[in-house]
Formats: sequence, structure tokens, C-alpha cells
Amino acid sequence: MTLFHGRWRREVSLLAADALRGDERAAAERHAAACAECGADLAALRAMLATAAGDEACAAEPPVDVQWLKTRVAARLDASPAAPTEKWLVPGLVAAELAFVAAVVLWNLPAGTPAASRAPVTSPTRVAVSDEALERMERTMARERAARYLDEAQDVLVTVSGVPRRCHREDQHVDMAEESQRSRELLARRAALDLDGSAEAAAGPVLDDVEKVLREVASLEGCARRRDVEAIHREVERERLLMRIDLTARELAG
Repeated sequence: MTLFHGRWRREVSLLAADALRGDERAAAERHAAACAECGADLAALRAMLATAAGDEACAAEPPVDVQWLKTRVAARLDASPAAPTEKWLVPGLVAAELAFVAAVVLWNLPAGTPAASRAPVTSPTRVAVSDEALERMERTMARERAARYLDEAQDVLVTVSGVPRRCHREDQHVDMAEESQRSRELLARRAALDLDGSAEAAAGPVLDDVEKVLREVASLEGCARRRDVEAIHREVERERLLMRIDLTARELAG
């Protein structure tokens, strides 16, 4: 396993669960196709999920009132020394936590428990979530988006710093079409990253340096001059950018 490989385990798990979309899904699929270890993990996870989906127990209702689970999760989100103002939130992130709790209960049921013996389920409508809880969730999601952005940028720079494919049209030229396109896509996402004060202070310098190098990669022609690519590689090495990206992404991901 390489220094930068461990972060892909979470992405492969999300891919197996069909929880990724767009560029994130494409990046995870590319990695799983190129990495034998992650490809094997992806196949094993999908097989396990398919087996679980075919088990009747997975569709059975848990012997716990879902309303009780919903109230418990909401109480944990609202836990605070102060009494913050509340607002109504259609179940989204809360529903995800409820699904996780219900899954834990389900897997601990005795085998063969009849559905008729299970408690009735109350359909959730809406949950009161405090402003403070919403802000915590938003900060966490912003940090995760920034960490994912850095991971994908690192993949591009690893390719640029490695052994690029020789361009078939001219000598002393290398194929940078895919890396240039991916850099433009990442730069378009950069403006959407909105970190809080402490996270911005920690990640801001690295994000700025990454943006600068990605702009250089994005400006390359599809069949780029080898010396231009080597100049970018030297800049990445001089700034120790790959190592800084890895450390910052780990810090943001917690």
C-alpha cells in the first residue's frame, strides 16, 4: 500500500454502496479499475451487499419504534449547554443517522424473528434541529468536501509528477489531455469550498498552492511539451506539495 492509497478505502466503500455521483464517482471508478487491491475490495463489498439485499431479514421492521429512534437522534444533535433556537428540517442527514441505527438494531436481531412480533413503525414527518446542530453539520460537510478536493487534486499531480504517456504526434511531447481536463474541473469546484475560520487558516495556504499548480496543468495542451510538464513537476517537488496535501486532507477529514 502506498502513502496515498489509504484514503481510497472510504471512497471505494461509498462506490460499492452507490453513494457517489458525478466526478467523485468517476474518480473512484478510475482508481478501482487501476488498483488491484481496491478493485478486489469493491467486488467483495458489492457481493456482500448483494447477499444482504437478498436476505428477508433486511427488509423486516426492527422491534423498536422508529419514532423513539428519531427522538433519540434528534436529542443527541440538539445536546448543548444553552437552549438554541430551533428550526424545522425535512429529514435528510437525520434520516441517514436513523437508517444507521436501524441497521445496527437489525443485525442484532435473532435469526428467524417473525415480522408479526415486531413493533409498529411510525412514519417520520419532520424533525426539529437546532441552528447550532445545523452549523456543525455544515462545517463538517465543508471540511469533507475540501478534503475530497485535495485528494483528487493530488491524484492529478501524482500523474503529472510520474511518467506521463508519450504523445503519439511529436517527439519530446507527452499526453496531458486528461490531466488538463481534470484540472479545469477541479478549479471550477474550488470556488464552492467554504471553510470556517480554523479550517481555512489550516488549509488555506495549501489550497492556494494547489490552485496555482492546477492552473498551470489546465493551461497545458493535450500534447504538451515535456519540458513544460517537467517544470510543473519541479515546482511540486520544491513546494513539497504532495506531502502537504496528504497531511492537510487527513487533518480536514479528522
